[in-house]
Amino acid sequence: MKCIIVDDEPLALNDMERQLTKLGGIEICGKFGNAKAALDAIGALDPQVVFLDIDMPVMNGLEAALHFQEALPSARIVFVTAYQEYALKAFEVNALDYLLKPVLLPRLAHTLQRLESAAPAPSAAANAEASGTQAFIRCFSSLSVEYGPNATQLAWRTNKAQELFAFLLHRRGQQTRKDTLIELLWPELAPERSYALLYTTVYQLRKSIEAAGIGIRILNTKAGYELTTDDIVIDVDDWERRMPPADENLPDQLQEYETWLEAFTGDYFEEQDYEWADAERRRLRVLWYRYALRLAALLEEHGMPAYGLDWLYRVQSRFPYSEDVYFLIMKLHAALGENSMVEQQYTLLVKMSEDQYGHPPSADIAAWYAARRTDPSATLDP
Repeated sequence: MKCIIVDDEPLALNDMERQLTKLGGIEICGKFGNAKAALDAIGALDPQVVFLDIDMPVMNGLEAALHFQEALPSARIVFVTAYQEYALKAFEVNALDYLLKPVLLPRLAHTLQRLESAAPAPSAAANAEASGTQAFIRCFSSLSVEYGPNATQLAWRTNKAQELFAFLLHRRGQQTRKDTLIELLWPELAPERSYALLYTTVYQLRKSIEAAGIGIRILNTKAGYELTTDDIVIDVDDWERRMPPADENLPDQLQEYETWLEAFTGDYFEEQDYEWADAERRRLRVLWYRYALRLAALLEEHGMPAYGLDWLYRVQSRFPYSEDVYFLIMKLHAALGENSMVEQQYTLLVKMSEDQYGHPPSADIAAWYAARRTDPSATLDP
């Protein structure tokens, strides 16, 4: 087991080295008089344990611990300090242990025993492979990560943690800069505080994912983070992959159309309503809209106008301000000889148009409707 020691007091640094050497069973691969130097070296040294003083200038141990956890999530943190009042804060950043100066040899031996028994947590990918845990990520309607035979949902410690995960998922496979995440999640905070929150939130997400044993990873990149999902099914990706051919109009394909459209259970991150997801939300909505109108037309074409009408009403419920949908419903009711329903839809259209747009329906639709009232048997199109 490899460790590094970080303390700005040379005497304390050397004393910790002496006591660890006396106890044995641990390799000291680095000693540092400040946290920044240790952070610069941690990638090359790859220690399993960091003995970290809290009361240091420039960057104190509590802040440094967040950076260590962000840079090397598997490393265990053991705080060493002369101030008892830091104990609670130490455990808030998931330290394995807390040693009070002057460090006594029996107490340090107990810490080493805890380190030996606390085996490093396996990676999420390794957990998933070993346990066979299956996971499914939902983005339609509301973000959720479900795993295991009982579809257990990954818990979000805070709303910010959920949004951070959602944004990284939205940009999966791409690097996202830390300053971009700061501006998104904590724009009102001072940089020192916002970066500390970012590192803590990423650390907590990683811990939750590892505990679930699912193949999601949040990777460090040069300037930020990248989320990867291995072979986990994501409903949005799966839905687009199964998109029916746009030029297919055979009767036996209608069920495929219907099944695919019904899998769109709600807008992209609809409940969370993230502003940054608006463009993708609109793109997916328009895709569903076009295919739903095409299905309605195909059902009418293949002699099932009532089913086509049902789909038009579904579209109308999701797109209540689309004049075109009202008109399609009116025309199909007219084709079925249901003149009272034509009247009803036109009345609703007039109210919607005036309420939402401040003007009556388009002249073409008004002319079509006027012609229908004059001669209900007319089949004129504008």
